[in-house]
Amino acid sequence: MNIATSVKGRILLGLIIPLLIMAGSIAGVAIWKMRETAIEDFTLKSQQELELFGHYVNQMVNGAAFTANGLAQSPKIKAGLGKFPNFKDTTQNTVYKAADLGPEAKEIAVELQNMQRANPNYMEVFIGFKDGSYAMSFDETTVPAGTDMSTRSWYLNCANSPKASTLGEAYQTIKGDMVVSPLAKITDDKGEFIGVLGIDLSLGTITDTVGKMKLGKSGRFLLIEHTGRLICSPLTPEFVGKVIGKEFSHKALERIHQGSDGMYRFQLGDTEVMATSLTTPYGWKMVFVEDVAEIFESADEAMLTIAIVSLVILLVMVVLGLSLVRSITRPLDLLVGYAHEVAGGKLEAQVDARYFFGELARLHQALVDMLDNLRKFISQAQQQTEEARKQTDIARKAVEEAEYARKRAENAKREGMLNAANQLADAVSIISSTSTQLSRQVEESTAGAEQQAHRAMETATAMNEMNATVLEVAKNAGQAAEMSSNMRHCADEGADIVRQVVKGIDEVQSISLALKEDMAQLGENARSITQIMSVISDIADQTNLLALNAAIEAARAGEAGRGFAVVADEVRKLAEKTMASTSEVGSAINAIRNSTEKSIHQVDVAVESISRVTELSNRSGQALEQIVNMAEQSADEVRAIAAAGEEQSAASEEINRSIADINTIATSTSQAMQQAAQAISELAQQAQHLNSVVEDMKRV
Repeated sequence: MNIATSVKGRILLGLIIPLLIMAGSIAGVAIWKMRETAIEDFTLKSQQELELFGHYVNQMVNGAAFTANGLAQSPKIKAGLGKFPNFKDTTQNTVYKAADLGPEAKEIAVELQNMQRANPNYMEVFIGFKDGSYAMSFDETTVPAGTDMSTRSWYLNCANSPKASTLGEAYQTIKGDMVVSPLAKITDDKGEFIGVLGIDLSLGTITDTVGKMKLGKSGRFLLIEHTGRLICSPLTPEFVGKVIGKEFSHKALERIHQGSDGMYRFQLGDTEVMATSLTTPYGWKMVFVEDVAEIFESADEAMLTIAIVSLVILLVMVVLGLSLVRSITRPLDLLVGYAHEVAGGKLEAQVDARYFFGELARLHQALVDMLDNLRKFISQAQQQTEEARKQTDIARKAVEEAEYARKRAENAKREGMLNAANQLADAVSIISSTSTQLSRQVEESTAGAEQQAHRAMETATAMNEMNATVLEVAKNAGQAAEMSSNMRHCADEGADIVRQVVKGIDEVQSISLALKEDMAQLGENARSITQIMSVISDIADQTNLLALNAAIEAARAGEAGRGFAVVADEVRKLAEKTMASTSEVGSAINAIRNSTEKSIHQVDVAVESISRVTELSNRSGQALEQIVNMAEQSADEVRAIAAAGEEQSAASEEINRSIADINTIATSTSQAMQQAAQAISELAQQAQHLNSVVEDMKRV
């Protein structure tokens, strides 16, 4: 027996299915909520860790960048142009030795060496000058033939940058260490670019720190440069130092490098992981990666607990359901057996009433009463069946006789209707032929009338257009005559105005010459202010250099010079603000000077233009006198054209009225022919309908 169709199965399913739905819904919502919470916790935790990691990285890079800027402003460094050896014209490798340098160059080399030794993360402090020469913190090294520092990519990137300092691209040394170079421009006392100072900052400390950092069981940090170079990655150490998408392929890392900050989920080997990225001010990507299994570990454990509890509750409910179902299905089974006995013809069958209760007891009694009534109905049905059989025989004989009579009547009717239909078909054929011919003639007449009306309408339209044109010509001629007269008066007034304009231009010329003298005096004043601002700028520049030197000396003093370093830094900032303000004021003064010089030039141009305008104005007066004479002659000719146009307009009006009468007659004829065609069409339709009726009569 199918459990879905039995009472027992339906009751059990009615108990189990709602429990399963309820348990599944609760478990699903709980799991979803716990997973969402786990993701939120992971996002918050990773963001906090990345911010701390980013602060650590920025502090190292910013410290090196600050040192590079300080050294680049040192007067010693600025004086190093031309003091160091140049290798761009060499044809073979050359050994660079600090001991072979000149006195001034040796002092700079010693300062670079001291700075490198003071910070263990500095692998090299170097300088590339614009003449191609090279200074470094190494005591001795081999320089390849033809080395020109002014053509190196790091030199060009810094030199072409609008900023005073930049961060060079990271690279991997021969020893396998990752290095990044903060770079600073070197300018002379005039502010002209003369070279680039850089510090090779070892990222080994960062790499070691990242390798040791471990959040949870599987949490790791990755660092990707803005160029896509993988700086450190404990998860994929074989790719460290290589550029993503160029030197190795990794779709997940490419997506993180090219995408915006946020959360990512991807497959790393055989493990599914989640990652959060954060971009530093230098464009580097810091990434925190953790296994998905660890992130959802608590949620999965809770899910297992919920599943076990739900299964236990389900088993208990199934046991209780089976007990309930048994108490209901046993009486039903007895009734089913009782019904089968009755169906088999055993109408005297009985069932014990003590097994039934409640609604089942009422069902049992109803079945017993039904069986008693069934016995009575069977007896009555047998008697009525015999009577119905007799009446059926009588009715069958009557039907056979009626069918024979109907067939004879239909044969007689068909023969009479066929003769009448043939005669009517001949008449319909004649009517249809005549109406078709008449309709064709009416259509031809209608087309002729419509064409005649169309031609008349076109002619009338053309005459209307010609008449309107003639009237417009006459009207325009009259207006032209009047305008010629007005033009003569305006020309007289224009001559007077030109004379007044010449007088006004002379006054403007005098004012322009006075303005030119004032603008020249303003330019002299602006030059004096520029000289004063130049002195202020030199003072601020020297103050900035003194503050930087003080900061460097304080750094060498260590902890004892920390307080003095703070004061020196504030003095340096104040000097930088003074230099910036002086530069802005100088720019404004230069703008005023440029504007003044342009204004003086424009005044000269204006004076020359005024002289030319005076001459042109005199010539304009002479031209206006000639226009007056020509306007009088033009007015007489236009009046004659207007009179001829009015006569032609009257003749056109008469022709237009005649064509309008013809058009009215043609339109009436066309409408009458259309009505006749419609009547003939209706007659043809009636003939076709009558022909259809005749065909139907023939088929009957």
